[in-house]
Amino acid sequence: MQSKWIWYRGDYEIYHGLLLHSRRREFDVNIPPFWCQPTVYPTVSFTKTFEAKTEGYVKIIACGDGFVRFDGDKKYPMGKDIFFSEGTHRIDVTVNNPNGLPCIYAVSDTVYTDRSWMVSDNTSTAINAGDNPAYTDPASTPENFPFSYRRIMPVSIKSSGDGMLYDFGFETFAELMIENAVENVAMTVYFGESAEEATDMKDTYLYEHIEGMMSYRLSARAFRYVYIPDKTAASLKVCAYYEYIPLEDIGSFECEDKLINDVWKTCAYTFHLCSREFFLDGIKRDRWVWSGDAYQSYMINDYLFHNNEITRRTITLLLGKPPYKQHINSINDYSMYLICGVYDYYFSSGDADFVKFVMPRVKELYDFAISRLDERGYVVQRPGDWIFIDWADIDKAGASAGEQMLLYKASRAMSRLYAVCGKNGSEYEAYAENLRERIDRDFWRADRGAYVDSADSGLEKVGRHTNVLALMTGTADEEKKKLIIENVLKNEDIPHITTPYFGFYELDALCECGELDYATEQIRSYWGGMLKLGATSIWEQYLPHEKGTEHYAMYGMKYGRSLCHAWGAGPVYLLGRYYLGVKATSAGAETFEVRPHTGGLDKIMGTVPLNGGYVYVEYENGRLKVYTDKTGGTLILGNKKLALKKDENLIVEPVNP
Repeated sequence: MQSKWIWYRGDYEIYHGLLLHSRRREFDVNIPPFWCQPTVYPTVSFTKTFEAKTEGYVKIIACGDGFVRFDGDKKYPMGKDIFFSEGTHRIDVTVNNPNGLPCIYAVSDTVYTDRSWMVSDNTSTAINAGDNPAYTDPASTPENFPFSYRRIMPVSIKSSGDGMLYDFGFETFAELMIENAVENVAMTVYFGESAEEATDMKDTYLYEHIEGMMSYRLSARAFRYVYIPDKTAASLKVCAYYEYIPLEDIGSFECEDKLINDVWKTCAYTFHLCSREFFLDGIKRDRWVWSGDAYQSYMINDYLFHNNEITRRTITLLLGKPPYKQHINSINDYSMYLICGVYDYYFSSGDADFVKFVMPRVKELYDFAISRLDERGYVVQRPGDWIFIDWADIDKAGASAGEQMLLYKASRAMSRLYAVCGKNGSEYEAYAENLRERIDRDFWRADRGAYVDSADSGLEKVGRHTNVLALMTGTADEEKKKLIIENVLKNEDIPHITTPYFGFYELDALCECGELDYATEQIRSYWGGMLKLGATSIWEQYLPHEKGTEHYAMYGMKYGRSLCHAWGAGPVYLLGRYYLGVKATSAGAETFEVRPHTGGLDKIMGTVPLNGGYVYVEYENGRLKVYTDKTGGTLILGNKKLALKKDENLIVEPVNP
């Protein structure tokens, strides 16, 4: 056995969330989040009873200060060897760390720190401690996140104005290294996701002033281009250290269309950049953890890495600690996405232990949301709330239909989460069904074959977002789904969605209904359109009619738009889920189906991860091959079902999926 650093479970994520959210800078000004953030417990107590078969010793080291009590005896300081005899012993440790993460590590030949220890915030309630296999070295404490680093060099260097412009070839997140600078010379370094941004010193979003040293290793940040407007720049040696976590691509996709292949690769690279301590929205501007953005990231993760740990970290941070005084990120819909995300994580991973750990927090969040409904039982905007849905012209007056649909989905998720915990959640299912009936009564317009955004404004506006939500939440029945697709999603008179965030949901809903040929063209035109403009990662928003630097503007800033945004990586999910056709059909992917569809392509091949295993699908010239290293799979071709055997190729021909 080997000791691990241990802490109050959940506080590791909160601690690193506090650090992360303190790092956003905008025009050399620190910008902390505008929502309430939870904090770690500054003083915690650990306890462990153990059986020693021989005499031994233990030494407790800690992040923080405090004391050790052994067998109820006198108090010992941290770092002191405590010797004991054969028999049953109890060890109690209290740690205080008001400026960090209270945690401990046992150096011993007999007793080891791990999650079998109990920990409390010095109330009467104790829980199992948190740990992580990354922290087994007593010299590497959990106050430092275990990033990896790789040296990267600029692919081109050219003079520009009074200085030098360095192009690293691709969007990256890295620490810039400048060497052999002339001592005591001051300079400002400008960063840009585009060359225009880096060289536009008046409006550059990120820059850093340096002086007085021979070499500099600057703070990690997002950039592709670096501009140093100084006459000495030509003599500098410049490189960067890419900062990342080493997540392995298990998912893959390839077809005969190079543009779609490049879209998949660019989406995967974008997602790598945004998958760090947590799933981030983007790497340049916010670098924050937003629940709506993260909800999509959980889905994409399942089809690229299937890394359960980063999903757990993100959910734990977002849930924070009750009592809740505002919605998650202050956004009503983001609270609902978080509740749904907990269940989706369980279904993907089969991790019931995590669900049981967070369930008290999930219930308090749900109860908080219910406490803010109006007299009709509808979600409305209260003081301090933000009804977001998307950056679009949506009628959000009074009760927004889309918000009620998300509450319906969250209520159904609550019922399922209760079942995971061995409890009866039928009241939540009954509540959801009643809510769905009221949504149909108040927001469905049979004469238009669609839901209206709001029934309170009198505008009777039919928009894509609300009707996409009706499909993705399961609010609409099969008959209504068909009407929505024809009357809204295929209706060119209804304004199109402009962000890849909700564009992904629209394509997901269409693919679920079998409209893959349409999705293929959207991937080519929308995501491919960004690549044709030179994008090396997927943007926060893309408007085809914009020209030049118009593509970079947002939020009233010339370069405010993120050019590397996780919510743009949706094609990774779409191509794995619907084209390769792989989907879990029970928790933890104990059973799964493979239902491939070419979406109008002539050839498809790729891999989909499945919670510790994978499925490989290949189709070309009427020949389909499927391989998996898991049991429980079924290949579905029309009305035909074929069992997939572990570690065996299943070949079917001729076939036209």
